[in-house]
Amino acid sequence: MIKVHYLGTGAAEGFPSPFCDCSACRKVRQTGGKNIKTRSCAVVNGHVLIDLSPDIFTQSRQQGISLAGIDNLVCTHSHSDHLDLFSLMLRCRDGATVLPDVPDDKNYISVWGNAAVEARISQAFGNEPHANRQRLHFTQITPGVPFRTGELEFLPLAANHITGEKCCIFCISDGQNAFLYGNDTGLLPESTFEALARYGKKIAAVSLDCSRGTLPGDAHMGISECRQTRSRLLDIGVIDKNTAVYLNHFSHVCGMIPEEFARLAYKDSMNLTYDGLIVTLPA
Repeated sequence: MIKVHYLGTGAAEGFPSPFCDCSACRKVRQTGGKNIKTRSCAVVNGHVLIDLSPDIFTQSRQQGISLAGIDNLVCTHSHSDHLDLFSLMLRCRDGATVLPDVPDDKNYISVWGNAAVEARISQAFGNEPHANRQRLHFTQITPGVPFRTGELEFLPLAANHITGEKCCIFCISDGQNAFLYGNDTGLLPESTFEALARYGKKIAAVSLDCSRGTLPGDAHMGISECRQTRSRLLDIGVIDKNTAVYLNHFSHVCGMIPEEFARLAYKDSMNLTYDGLIVTLPA
Protein backbone atom coordinates (compact mmCIF):
# COMPACT_ATOMS: atom_id res chain seq x y z
CA MET A 1 0.00 0.00 0.00
CA ILE A 2 1.06 3.57 -0.67
CA LYS A 3 -0.61 6.35 1.29
CA VAL A 4 0.29 9.91 0.28
CA HIS A 5 -0.87 12.63 2.66
CA TYR A 6 -0.51 16.11 1.15
CA LEU A 7 0.30 18.37 4.11
CA GLY A 8 0.68 21.44 1.90
CA THR A 9 -0.15 22.03 -1.76
CA GLY A 10 0.85 25.63 -2.49
CA ALA A 11 3.83 27.25 -4.16
CA ALA A 12 6.61 29.26 -2.51
CA GLU A 13 4.42 32.16 -1.35
CA GLY A 14 1.51 30.08 -0.18
CA PHE A 15 -2.01 31.10 -1.18
CA PRO A 16 -2.96 33.78 -0.33
CA SER A 17 0.52 35.24 -0.60
CA PRO A 18 0.96 37.23 2.63
CA PHE A 19 2.29 40.43 1.04
CA CYS A 20 0.14 40.25 -2.10
CA ASP A 21 -3.05 42.19 -2.84
CA CYS A 22 -3.91 40.69 -6.22
CA SER A 23 -7.56 39.87 -6.87
CA ALA A 24 -6.98 36.12 -6.39
CA CYS A 25 -5.31 36.55 -3.00
CA ARG A 26 -8.03 38.95 -1.86
CA LYS A 27 -10.70 36.46 -2.89
CA VAL A 28 -9.03 33.54 -1.09
CA ARG A 29 -8.80 35.60 2.10
CA GLN A 30 -12.58 35.99 1.86
CA THR A 31 -13.51 32.43 0.86
CA GLY A 32 -10.97 30.43 2.90
CA GLY A 33 -11.49 26.66 3.20
CA LYS A 34 -9.67 24.46 0.70
CA ASN A 35 -8.66 27.58 -1.24
CA ILE A 36 -5.99 28.27 1.39
CA LYS A 37 -2.73 26.55 0.49
CA THR A 38 0.35 26.18 2.66
CA ARG A 39 3.75 25.41 1.15
CA SER A 40 4.10 21.98 -0.43
CA CYS A 41 5.23 18.79 1.27
CA ALA A 42 3.77 15.32 1.73
CA VAL A 43 4.01 12.32 4.06
CA VAL A 44 4.15 8.82 2.53
CA ASN A 45 3.07 5.80 4.59
CA GLY A 46 3.32 7.81 7.78
CA HIS A 47 7.12 7.80 8.02
CA VAL A 48 8.61 9.40 4.88
CA LEU A 49 8.42 13.15 4.38
CA ILE A 50 8.85 14.48 0.84
CA ASP A 51 10.31 17.96 1.28
CA LEU A 52 10.17 19.97 4.49
CA SER A 53 7.86 22.97 4.27
CA PRO A 54 8.38 26.16 6.30
CA ASP A 55 4.71 25.69 7.25
CA ILE A 56 5.35 22.28 8.85
CA PHE A 57 4.35 23.44 12.35
CA THR A 58 0.99 24.78 11.15
CA GLN A 59 0.37 21.73 8.94
CA SER A 60 1.05 19.30 11.76
CA ARG A 61 -1.16 21.20 14.18
CA GLN A 62 -4.07 21.92 11.84
CA GLN A 63 -4.19 18.39 10.44
CA GLY A 64 -3.83 16.79 13.85
CA ILE A 65 -0.80 14.63 13.13
CA SER A 66 2.51 14.13 14.91
CA LEU A 67 5.68 13.90 12.84
CA ALA A 68 7.58 12.06 15.58
CA GLY A 69 7.48 8.91 13.42
CA ILE A 70 9.17 10.53 10.42
CA ASP A 71 12.42 8.64 9.90
CA ASN A 72 13.17 9.69 6.31
CA LEU A 73 13.20 13.02 4.48
CA VAL A 74 13.34 12.84 0.68
CA CYS A 75 14.23 16.17 -0.96
CA THR A 76 13.29 17.23 -4.47
CA HIS A 77 15.70 20.21 -4.48
CA SER A 78 17.34 22.88 -2.35
CA HIS A 79 14.88 25.80 -2.50
CA SER A 80 13.94 27.12 0.95
CA ASP A 81 10.20 26.56 0.52
CA HIS A 82 10.97 22.83 0.25
CA LEU A 83 13.91 22.61 2.65
CA ASP A 84 13.23 24.47 5.88
CA LEU A 85 16.57 24.22 7.61
CA PHE A 86 15.35 25.77 10.86
CA SER A 87 12.83 22.97 11.33
CA LEU A 88 15.38 20.35 10.29
CA MET A 89 17.85 21.65 12.88
CA LEU A 90 15.11 21.46 15.52
CA ARG A 91 14.76 17.75 14.68
CA CYS A 92 18.48 17.46 15.40
CA ARG A 93 18.39 19.38 18.71
CA ASP A 94 18.04 16.93 21.58
CA GLY A 95 16.18 19.42 23.77
CA ALA A 96 13.76 20.41 21.01
CA THR A 97 12.95 16.85 19.89
CA VAL A 98 12.58 14.26 22.64
CA LEU A 99 11.85 10.67 21.51
CA PRO A 100 11.90 8.59 24.70
CA ASP A 101 10.77 5.39 22.96
CA VAL A 102 13.53 5.50 20.33
CA PRO A 103 16.93 3.98 21.25
CA ASP A 104 19.74 6.51 21.03
CA ASP A 105 21.51 4.67 18.22
CA LYS A 106 18.33 4.76 16.12
CA ASN A 107 17.43 8.36 16.94
CA TYR A 108 18.21 10.00 13.61
CA ILE A 109 16.49 11.08 10.43
CA SER A 110 17.76 9.78 7.09
CA VAL A 111 17.89 12.55 4.51
CA TRP A 112 18.09 11.88 0.78
CA GLY A 113 18.94 14.68 -1.65
CA ASN A 114 21.30 16.13 -4.21
CA ALA A 115 24.65 17.87 -3.66
CA ALA A 116 23.04 21.31 -3.26
CA VAL A 117 20.76 19.96 -0.51
CA GLU A 118 23.76 18.42 1.25
CA ALA A 119 25.68 21.72 1.07
CA ARG A 120 22.79 23.67 2.59
CA ILE A 121 22.39 21.17 5.42
CA SER A 122 26.13 21.25 6.15
CA GLN A 123 26.01 25.04 6.34
CA ALA A 124 23.00 24.88 8.67
CA PHE A 125 24.89 22.62 11.09
CA GLY A 126 27.74 25.13 11.04
CA ASN A 127 25.35 27.89 12.05
CA GLU A 128 23.51 25.86 14.71
CA PRO A 129 25.84 24.82 17.54
CA HIS A 130 23.06 23.09 19.49
CA ALA A 131 22.15 20.67 16.68
CA ASN A 132 23.46 17.13 17.09
CA ARG A 133 25.01 15.95 13.83
CA GLN A 134 24.47 12.33 14.89
CA ARG A 135 20.72 12.89 14.52
CA LEU A 136 20.95 13.20 10.71
CA HIS A 137 22.31 10.68 8.20
CA PHE A 138 22.63 12.08 4.68
CA THR A 139 22.76 10.10 1.43
CA GLN A 140 23.30 11.80 -1.91
CA ILE A 141 20.92 10.60 -4.63
CA THR A 142 21.45 10.25 -8.37
CA PRO A 143 18.77 10.36 -11.08
CA GLY A 144 18.09 6.85 -12.29
CA VAL A 145 19.51 5.12 -9.20
CA PRO A 146 16.78 3.81 -6.84
CA PHE A 147 16.98 3.76 -3.05
CA ARG A 148 14.84 2.23 -0.30
CA THR A 149 13.18 3.69 2.77
CA GLY A 150 11.74 0.70 4.59
CA GLU A 151 8.95 -0.84 2.52
CA LEU A 152 9.18 1.82 -0.21
CA GLU A 153 11.48 2.14 -3.20
CA PHE A 154 12.14 5.63 -4.57
CA LEU A 155 13.41 6.10 -8.11
CA PRO A 156 14.79 9.64 -8.57
CA LEU A 157 14.26 11.08 -12.05
CA ALA A 158 15.65 14.27 -13.53
CA ALA A 159 13.46 17.37 -13.18
CA ASN A 160 13.68 20.64 -15.09
CA HIS A 161 13.86 23.27 -12.36
CA ILE A 162 17.20 24.83 -11.29
CA THR A 163 20.03 25.26 -13.78
CA GLY A 164 23.10 23.42 -12.54
CA GLU A 165 21.29 21.48 -9.80
CA LYS A 166 20.18 17.86 -10.13
CA CYS A 167 16.58 18.42 -9.04
CA CYS A 168 14.44 15.30 -8.93
CA ILE A 169 10.95 13.97 -9.13
CA PHE A 170 10.24 10.47 -7.81
CA CYS A 171 8.54 7.21 -8.69
CA ILE A 172 7.49 5.62 -5.41
CA SER A 173 6.75 1.89 -5.31
CA ASP A 174 5.75 -0.64 -2.66
CA GLY A 175 6.50 -3.48 -5.07
CA GLN A 176 2.96 -3.66 -6.41
CA ASN A 177 1.81 -0.06 -6.81
CA ALA A 178 3.65 2.99 -8.12
CA PHE A 179 3.02 6.69 -7.54
CA LEU A 180 4.73 9.40 -9.59
CA TYR A 181 5.40 12.51 -7.49
CA GLY A 182 6.38 15.20 -9.99
CA ASN A 183 6.71 18.39 -7.98
CA ASP A 184 8.75 21.49 -8.89
CA THR A 185 9.61 20.95 -12.51
CA GLY A 186 8.90 22.44 -15.87
CA LEU A 187 8.21 20.16 -18.82
CA LEU A 188 10.21 17.01 -18.10
CA PRO A 189 13.45 16.29 -19.97
CA GLU A 190 13.41 13.53 -22.55
CA SER A 191 15.76 11.44 -20.41
CA THR A 192 13.05 11.22 -17.73
CA PHE A 193 10.43 9.94 -20.16
CA GLU A 194 12.98 7.39 -21.42
CA ALA A 195 13.66 6.26 -17.84
CA LEU A 196 9.93 5.97 -17.17
CA ALA A 197 9.50 3.87 -20.32
CA ARG A 198 12.13 1.48 -18.89
CA TYR A 199 10.63 1.55 -15.38
CA GLY A 200 8.73 -1.70 -15.84
CA LYS A 201 5.89 -0.79 -13.49
CA LYS A 202 2.44 0.61 -14.20
CA ILE A 203 1.93 3.92 -12.43
CA ALA A 204 -1.36 3.95 -10.52
CA ALA A 205 -1.47 7.71 -9.81
CA VAL A 206 0.41 10.80 -10.94
CA SER A 207 1.01 14.10 -9.14
CA LEU A 208 2.28 16.96 -11.31
CA ASP A 209 3.46 20.48 -10.62
CA CYS A 210 0.97 23.08 -11.84
CA SER A 211 2.27 26.27 -10.26
CA ARG A 212 1.72 28.29 -13.42
CA GLY A 213 -1.98 27.50 -13.70
CA THR A 214 -3.21 28.78 -17.07
CA LEU A 215 0.08 30.59 -17.84
CA PRO A 216 2.84 29.12 -20.01
CA GLY A 217 5.30 26.94 -18.14
CA ASP A 218 8.84 27.84 -17.19
CA ALA A 219 10.68 26.07 -14.36
CA HIS A 220 7.19 25.02 -13.26
CA MET A 221 4.36 23.58 -15.31
CA GLY A 222 1.00 25.04 -16.19
CA ILE A 223 -2.06 23.08 -17.23
CA SER A 224 -0.85 22.93 -20.84
CA GLU A 225 2.39 21.20 -19.80
CA CYS A 226 0.43 18.89 -17.49
CA ARG A 227 -1.73 17.85 -20.45
CA GLN A 228 1.40 17.24 -22.53
CA THR A 229 2.99 15.20 -19.73
CA ARG A 230 -0.08 13.02 -19.29
CA SER A 231 -0.17 12.46 -23.06
CA ARG A 232 3.48 11.35 -23.10
CA LEU A 233 2.92 9.03 -20.14
CA LEU A 234 0.01 7.48 -22.02
CA ASP A 235 2.12 7.13 -25.16
CA ILE A 236 4.91 5.27 -23.37
CA GLY A 237 2.38 3.01 -21.64
CA VAL A 238 3.12 3.70 -17.96
CA ILE A 239 -0.39 5.03 -17.30
CA ASP A 240 -3.78 4.46 -18.91
CA LYS A 241 -6.78 6.68 -19.50
CA ASN A 242 -8.19 5.82 -16.06
CA THR A 243 -5.05 6.75 -14.11
CA ALA A 244 -5.74 9.50 -11.57
CA VAL A 245 -3.78 12.71 -12.24
CA TYR A 246 -3.38 15.28 -9.47
CA LEU A 247 -2.18 18.86 -9.99
CA ASN A 248 -0.12 20.24 -7.13
CA HIS A 249 1.98 23.24 -5.98
CA PHE A 250 -0.63 25.75 -7.18
CA SER A 251 0.11 29.48 -7.12
CA HIS A 252 -1.80 32.76 -7.37
CA VAL A 253 0.17 33.90 -10.44
CA CYS A 254 -2.48 33.06 -13.07
CA GLY A 255 -5.17 35.03 -11.22
CA MET A 256 -7.49 32.08 -10.56
CA ILE A 257 -8.36 30.86 -7.09
CA PRO A 258 -8.06 27.11 -6.43
CA GLU A 259 -11.78 26.28 -6.63
CA GLU A 260 -11.96 28.04 -10.03
CA PHE A 261 -8.90 26.25 -11.35
CA ALA A 262 -10.14 22.92 -9.95
CA ARG A 263 -13.23 23.18 -12.16
CA LEU A 264 -11.03 23.90 -15.18
CA ALA A 265 -8.73 20.95 -14.41
CA TYR A 266 -11.70 18.63 -13.89
CA LYS A 267 -12.76 19.21 -17.50
CA ASP A 268 -9.51 17.45 -18.42
CA SER A 269 -10.20 14.71 -15.83
CA MET A 270 -7.43 16.06 -13.60
CA ASN A 271 -7.80 16.89 -9.91
CA LEU A 272 -6.35 19.86 -8.05
CA THR A 273 -4.83 18.85 -4.72
CA TYR A 274 -5.69 20.56 -1.44
CA ASP A 275 -4.06 20.66 1.98
CA GLY A 276 -4.95 17.46 3.84
CA LEU A 277 -5.76 15.38 0.75
CA ILE A 278 -4.92 11.69 1.20
CA VAL A 279 -4.40 9.42 -1.82
CA THR A 280 -4.21 5.70 -1.10
CA LEU A 281 -3.08 3.00 -3.55
CA PRO A 282 -4.78 0.71 -4.19
CA ALA A 283 -7.86 2.89 -3.94
